[in-house]
Amino acid sequence: MAGWLLAGVVPVLSQEDDPETLPEKSPNWTERTGARAAFVADAGLAALRVTPGPGGDLKQRLRVGRRVYVLGGRRVVEDRVYVFVAVTRRTRGWMDRRALVRPAQPGDDARLLALIRAETGGYERLRLCRLFENLFRRSPQLPTVLLLLGETAEAEAPLIYRRAERRVSQRAAAGNADVRAYFDDEPALDRYNRLGVKFRYDAVRKAYRYDGAAYRRLVQQYPRAPEAEIARQRLAGF
Repeated sequence: MAGWLLAGVVPVLSQEDDPETLPEKSPNWTERTGARAAFVADAGLAALRVTPGPGGDLKQRLRVGRRVYVLGGRRVVEDRVYVFVAVTRRTRGWMDRRALVRPAQPGDDARLLALIRAETGGYERLRLCRLFENLFRRSPQLPTVLLLLGETAEAEAPLIYRRAERRVSQRAAAGNADVRAYFDDEPALDRYNRLGVKFRYDAVRKAYRYDGAAYRRLVQQYPRAPEAEIARQRLAGF
């Protein structure tokens, strides 16, 4: 079990009232208990239960990016491995180990990449990409993830615009501000912004445009990667 525990805490996307805010530091109680951090990667398995096993009473379901602390307990129930974790100093329970990833565990980067590819929701995929980017900074899979992040963000831009268009028209009709101001400050952009995925409104094209940050990082840090050539082509159209 000791080999599975994370030796250090890596800052990553937290999930309280503002799930995309990066935590400043680990709580003091983790040092006293010897707890080690892991991070939720699969919300479909992230049920925190009173007792191990699918029949255990549910305490809460954790969302992607939530940092938990593995306390050392381990149980096998119906061929599934459950670990005892703390969410806060007072909130503890059992969780399917496959819900969690950590940077030091071999193969967890490939497992998270598989989850990214399988995710069909744009925002949820972006959140998984950002989780990967924060946890697996030295993974050979990172160029692939950065390309997926950029492509997913581009695909989200017209969807955000369509959702915002009617709302903006109604607000602008009140005469308090112009259309561009409302598009620039559209509330639907907030959760993407907290992820570090940013869009700008193009008044000429009447569309949102992804700022291309993932593509630029890919080209700068991995210029010889096959994904970098695709990123260059994408950036040429910006």
